[in-house]
Amino acid sequence: MKYLASIGPAIKIHWRDVKDCGPDTEERLKIRGFIETFPQENYPDRIGYYMLTDEGFAASQESGT
Repeated sequence: MKYLASIGPAIKIHWRDVKDCGPDTEERLKIRGFIETFPQENYPDRIGYYMLTDEGFAASQESGT
C-alpha cells in the first residue's frame, strides 16, 4: 500500500509494479475498500491493475505509511 499511496489515489498501477501483494493481502484490502482491481486485457480472469481508492489513500495518510 506504501507504493500505491506514493503514486496517489485513482491511478491504475500494473500488477507487476506492485510488490508484496499476494491474493490474501489483495482480498483484505478489497474488502476494506482500500483498493480496486481490474482485469488484464488478454486474460480477463487475471488481475492486471491495482488502484488505490480515496479511502485507502486517506487510511495510508492517517497511519503514516
